[in-house]
Amino acid sequence: MRTILLVLLLLAVAIPAFPINLGSEIVVIPVIGRFAGANSTQWRTDVFIANPFSPVQVVTLRFYVQGSGLQTRTVTLQPFSNVTLSDIVLNTYGLSSAAGVLEIVAPGTILARARIYNRGNAAGEFGQSVQGIGQVYLNRQAFMHGLSGINGNRVNIGVANPNDTATTVTTVIRDENANIIHSRTDNVGPHQYVQINDIFTAFGITPRAGISIGMSSDEGLRVYGYASEVRNDTGDAVFVFGTSPNS
Repeated sequence: MRTILLVLLLLAVAIPAFPINLGSEIVVIPVIGRFAGANSTQWRTDVFIANPFSPVQVVTLRFYVQGSGLQTRTVTLQPFSNVTLSDIVLNTYGLSSAAGVLEIVAPGTILARARIYNRGNAAGEFGQSVQGIGQVYLNRQAFMHGLSGINGNRVNIGVANPNDTATTVTTVIRDENANIIHSRTDNVGPHQYVQINDIFTAFGITPRAGISIGMSSDEGLRVYGYASEVRNDTGDAVFVFGTSPNS
């Protein structure tokens, strides 16, 4: 027993932990929004930004409003501080209804995430956390897996293009045995996103569990692919950002 404990202790000491670094000078949140929901409810977005280092940073918030244009604001972050921008679309940008890609630009590394949530439902508030990812860590591919459209679930997918040029994104949906059950291509404009809600209904696919979704930029540009598995009864959602197995 002592030998086993000693080996485990040595392994714990010898193998360092490597936390994921998602921060950068440009952090991409693929979609933020404020829009009406069902039964007089309201979808809103809160954004959380952190400065994990000692210099003061003046951060520029670039909101690429879908179908409109670029809106910019700045916020100052003190060393090792963070800021919460509640209902950012309304309170920071003065827009009562809008959605789009948010790119957060700083002179040094910053971290960011968002929470998109529904308020006004008699059952209570529900939403999901959307992770901001440093643009340098995005890749031409985005892979999501283990998603389900049965037992009261639906799946939404989307892809954001944080580049100055348009890209054609090919999406392939496979079942758990790697059989292709649907494929499509979408043209995604510069700093814009494309989202498809309830893909089983939208694409005429028989609902099932264990699907995987692969997205890739035909031009080899960095993209942010994501999926959201949502409960039909409660609205509870799990956000999944795409990874790149070949990066």
